[in-house]
Amino acid sequence: MNRKDISNIKAIKEEENGYSTKYWIYDGKYKLVKYNEPTCIDGDIMEKLASDILKNIGVNAVNVELGYNSDKDMLEKIKITDPNCVLIDSYLEEGETDININKPLPKVNTGDEQKNISSCFFKTFNLFNTLPNISETDLENLKKDYIRLVFGDMIINNEDRHLKNVEIIYNENNSTYVLAPSFDNAQSFNAYSIGAEDGYAYVGNQNFPNDEIIKYITNHYLDVIKDITDNLDYLVQNLPNFLEPYVDEIDPNKMKFIYTYLNNINDLTKENINQNENHKQM
Repeated sequence: MNRKDISNIKAIKEEENGYSTKYWIYDGKYKLVKYNEPTCIDGDIMEKLASDILKNIGVNAVNVELGYNSDKDMLEKIKITDPNCVLIDSYLEEGETDININKPLPKVNTGDEQKNISSCFFKTFNLFNTLPNISETDLENLKKDYIRLVFGDMIINNEDRHLKNVEIIYNENNSTYVLAPSFDNAQSFNAYSIGAEDGYAYVGNQNFPNDEIIKYITNHYLDVIKDITDNLDYLVQNLPNFLEPYVDEIDPNKMKFIYTYLNNINDLTKENINQNENHKQM
């Protein structure tokens, strides 16, 4: 896949939050540069693949492109061994600021409480309710978009959607709130990572509760994600064509996992929808 050489683009500022090395650049638009970590050496590819999948099925996601840095001196200065990186477009426009509602909850995959998806939604929705002067329309849209965000995370096997990775955009001009697009998806499909000697990125290391998420959302919020489920079915049917550009970038073992995972997710989704419809007809 094509990569953009960012060695001649001046860095605007370093981004201090998070574990990966990253900084902002301006290339006609503000973009966040993220380098791969030793425990997630294909994070750049996963970031782009996740974004492409989410947008393809109708989940709002940031624009992502692949990059690399040919300036060895700069790489040594910032202590980077892998020149490959990813460029993530800023989701903010003029007159907008982002709000982080970071609290000690919820990852949907770690800890007993966070594995309870109904509790996750309940507490997150309550946090949305605390936003100053939020309208009923904005509140309902935030809830719906968060449901779609979590359902999308389940589809891309993203186990890293804690509230530091959930942002709300406040428009200062018209005093409205919207949920930021899905971002920070480098851990998606982390079932296999070549060279990760002491990482978390391998098959079976974490238990992502996709079956619980599918069951709960299709049972309570099918109307919110029905278009996503329809698009997912189409995506899976056309996976060979969709993933063909990634063949040379993704390890064959991981590619096999992605095929199997997405097919299983689609089957589980359709099974739960059919069960719900049969139950309603009884």
